[in-house]
Amino acid sequence: MVVIHGMGDPEPGFAAPLIDGLSRLLGADAAAIAFEPCFWSDILQESQNEIWVRLQRAPTPMHLNALRQWVVGTLGDPTGYLSGYEQRGIPVLQSVHQRFAQSLAAVESRLNDPAGAPLVVLAHSLGGVVVTNYLWNLERAAGEVGTGAVSTMHAGAREVARRPMGDSPMQRLETLAGLITFGCNIPLFLPPTPPYECVRFPRPGLPARLQAATRWLNVYDPYDILGYPLGDLWDDAHGTKIDDVAMEVGMPGISMTPLSHTRYWSDGGFQLMVVGELRRVLGAAREAGTSDE
Repeated sequence: MVVIHGMGDPEPGFAAPLIDGLSRLLGADAAAIAFEPCFWSDILQESQNEIWVRLQRAPTPMHLNALRQWVVGTLGDPTGYLSGYEQRGIPVLQSVHQRFAQSLAAVESRLNDPAGAPLVVLAHSLGGVVVTNYLWNLERAAGEVGTGAVSTMHAGAREVARRPMGDSPMQRLETLAGLITFGCNIPLFLPPTPPYECVRFPRPGLPARLQAATRWLNVYDPYDILGYPLGDLWDDAHGTKIDDVAMEVGMPGISMTPLSHTRYWSDGGFQLMVVGELRRVLGAAREAGTSDE
């Protein structure tokens, strides 16, 4: 299982509260899962820090500096990721996708049978955009769909070479059996005109024995202004079904505010829901393994 964060400046151990909670709830089943965080914030943070240093040189002091610094380091992420800008000759979008591929490779390295293992991805906030952009490019690199459809990406980023990323079925998301987006803001990054085309899920390469277990679960707190339902967005969904679940997360007083966007990680109800999804996929994989013997 890979957990990817969204915008902002999280610590490299950002996923620890969620992974620790899931492990406790899973009990003995936790040993069957390879947990891996995908940390990519540092790709953009260095330049954002430099920009903030330069902004503070203004002759007239700014007010609300703590909030302004947060805006530069958080709302600057989607701009930097989707703009088509390059760092050292490499588009930022590709660098972020490469980091995701490396996390998938790290999961594989810890599995006895990575080729046959189902993959579950948990993606928070802008992380849901990253994962679906990654999948969007894979579909076109593999020739599964044409390249003329409108992308959820900025036009400049869309023209980045659509080469396959990843050297294995898991890195190409061919074994993706579960996708859980939470606090997801894909609606903010749709193209300016219809049609809105969804990625295909599950992937064509997913073994037939796991097809019935696949599910895209999208969780959002109704008070989270950066988290949205997704199920009814698409003009062409390609058969993809998204199950939207509204859930208040965080302590009372937080769950009914926009601050809920940061509270999914440690929320007990959310963790229980994720555990249910993991056990469902594990059960399907075990049944398939027994039938294959």
